[in-house]
Formats: sequence, C-alpha cells, structure tokens
Amino acid sequence: MVRVLALIFVLTACAQRPILGPDSVEPMDQGEYQRLISRHTASTDQYSGLYQTFQAHVTMLTTEVQSATLRQRASFLQWTQRDFQTEREKAVQEANAYAKFFMRFYSPEHEYDDLHKGKSIWKVFLEYKGNRFEGKVTKVSQKFVELRSIFPYMDRFSTPYEITFNVPMTTIEQNDVKVILTSSLGQAEFNFPARK
Repeated sequence: MVRVLALIFVLTACAQRPILGPDSVEPMDQGEYQRLISRHTASTDQYSGLYQTFQAHVTMLTTEVQSATLRQRASFLQWTQRDFQTEREKAVQEANAYAKFFMRFYSPEHEYDDLHKGKSIWKVFLEYKGNRFEGKVTKVSQKFVELRSIFPYMDRFSTPYEITFNVPMTTIEQNDVKVILTSSLGQAEFNFPARK
C-alpha cells in the first residue's frame, strides 16, 4: 500500500511540472512568483450604497515583474534560453521608453466596461513627482488560461487591459507612483510605494 501511494505521489508530481530540456527556462517558484505579483498589485472594490459599481486590480509592470512574467511564459511555452533573452531585451527596451500596467476590470453593468474605447467614460492617469500623465488603454487579447497563469487574480468575468504611459518605467519604478482611474461612475486610486 505504501509503495502504491509513493508511486501515485511521484506520478502526480511529474504531471504538475513540464519536463524541461537542457536549454529550457526554469520557472520561478510558484509561491515566490505569486508574492512578487501581489507586492506590485493594488486593488479596489467600489460601491454606491449596496450596489457594486466596479472593481479592479492593477499591477505595475516593473522590470522585475516583466522579467518574472516572461520567465513564466517561457516555461509553459518551452522557449529556449535564446528566445527568452530576445523577449527580455525587448521588454527592457520598452521599459526605457514607457511605463506599463496590467488591469483586471469588472463592472456589473457591461456598458461601463469600455476603458479601451475612444469615447470611454473612463480616464486613467499616472501621478509621479507632481507630474500627471494620461494613459492609453488597450484591451489584452491573450487567452484566459494564459492570463490566469501570469496574473493569478484574473477571473472569467473581468476584462484584461494594458495601460501605457509616456514616461519610462525605469525612471518611475524606484519611486512612489499613483494610478488614478476616474469617471462619472466613481474614482479609484492605486498607490505603488517605492521598493528599495
């Protein structure tokens, strides 16, 4: 009986992790990865009386977070080390040009979930050292299963967005910043304290 249980345990453990080749990218420890995402995420749950108006999670895609998310993707897509380095270099170049944030957004009223549209009721701003930058919001088109493995708080009822600001991430990531989501429906602030 003990041998059978040991065999089941070994087979289950093997089924959980893909077999890595000699040139494969090793993923981060899952617990460590989730803690990293959690440290760089702020959230809100807004109500008008007893009625929920919207909720959102916003993750600051610092160079550290982007490197970790690329490592996760590289692992489950079985990229080679070369593919991973190429993608990582692209991410570093982007981080030197602008700041990116990932947002999970949900509103019980579907018509209010329009952050990516030209005539949206929403505006998104980044405040950094007394300066304010307006964000450009795009809807993320990746499959739910991939997004869920990268952002554990993602759910099937929410819409994934990427917000881009015209300020380098490498400039702001070591300082306190605030993302403001505002509309006639309400306002939320997402504070990201400096991590030194």
